[in-house]
Amino acid sequence: MRMVRWTVLASSLCLGACATAISGSADSIARLERARTADPKSESAARNLGIAYFKASPPRYGDARTALGQAVSMDPKDGVAALYLGLTAEAQNDLPAAKSAYETYLVVGKTRGVKNQISARLALLDRKMNEMRAKQAVAQEQQLSSVPGPANAVAVMPFTFTGADSSLRPLERGFADLVTTDLSRASALKVLERAQIQALLDEIQLQQSGAVQGGTGVRAGRILQAGRLVGGAISQLGPDQLRTSATVTNVQTSAIQGAPAAQQASLDQLFDMEKRLVLDLFNSLNVTLTTAERNAIEQRPTRSLAAFLAYSRGLELEDQGRYDEASRSFDNALRLDPGFASARQKSQETKNIVAGGTVTASTVESGLRGTAEGLAATGGTQGATTGGATTVADGLNPSTAGAASAGTTTGGTQPVRDASAGTGGDNPSTKTAKVTIVIKQP
Repeated sequence: MRMVRWTVLASSLCLGACATAISGSADSIARLERARTADPKSESAARNLGIAYFKASPPRYGDARTALGQAVSMDPKDGVAALYLGLTAEAQNDLPAAKSAYETYLVVGKTRGVKNQISARLALLDRKMNEMRAKQAVAQEQQLSSVPGPANAVAVMPFTFTGADSSLRPLERGFADLVTTDLSRASALKVLERAQIQALLDEIQLQQSGAVQGGTGVRAGRILQAGRLVGGAISQLGPDQLRTSATVTNVQTSAIQGAPAAQQASLDQLFDMEKRLVLDLFNSLNVTLTTAERNAIEQRPTRSLAAFLAYSRGLELEDQGRYDEASRSFDNALRLDPGFASARQKSQETKNIVAGGTVTASTVESGLRGTAEGLAATGGTQGATTGGATTVADGLNPSTAGAASAGTTTGGTQPVRDASAGTGGDNPSTKTAKVTIVIKQP
């Protein structure tokens, strides 16, 4: 058996184990702080230090936020820095900042599995932010209520259902959702989001008090700073007969501004009944529709009443926080009508909320493992192999602590950039060393 020895010169940044692993230990932090001081313009040094602060025990979130924020400012395309900035902001319960950083990662990040996790987490954060804003709004109710909302800002409350058939009760949400969608077709109106309204209703428990019935949810409208409030009722008159009514309330004066004529029709004419009602609501709101807007309003979300009832049930379950069940109900609506776009959107949204609840810093870091971004996040401590032969670097001690390793080359030398996907502005001074590769041949 012959033994062949190849000797090559290798860049100090290109072979594995070039840098000490990033950890939250005091020694690691001290080393990275020295590197940051030595090269304050190094984006990777700022990022690595921020990650170390994040991993410290106890975590140093404030310091991490500062260092990672500086890294992102120096290189907006560094996905790892943006990702850890989001994790840090969320740990501080700064949800708006976390959302902004996560959205940046979705644009510049490179690891598909982690991007899927972050997309799911964002759906949950949106829900949490609605709840947070609702709490803040109720706490500031006196101040908010003293400022009149713009006249074109409209809030549509859940309708109330009365009747013997409890399977129709979800129409409280579904019918209000139809009205919200159709009113939003008019550019002259600013219609508040259903999720925002529901978060407030949950916070002040208007539904339990009955205050949302018949357009009397003026308190909610004032907190939301809506100019006008739309509320209504659905009554079951017989096995397949429904009656709908609605009112428009001036939030500032509490006066009823308009009460469109009640509509009555069979259950299978539900969509026609809603269209007639919403057109009357535009008259009460003093809105003149363009031809294009009227044509858009005439569109039906689905032709299947059964699909719409399943969709309405999904909305009800979603409002109760039962997201897994809600997604199944939306899926059922899609099964009944594969072209039901709103059901498809809500199905994905509720699935993301469920999945987002399982996302943690640990699952994110696990998703990074074995990727270029993972290499950057851990300080580039992974060894490199080529063709089954392990390369061993001797005397490599780069001056920039925490620099990442991205792989090796054979038959020549080539400096390798920082392993963080999307970055590449780091150009630390390069040292060389002799590398011996031993390949045994039979």
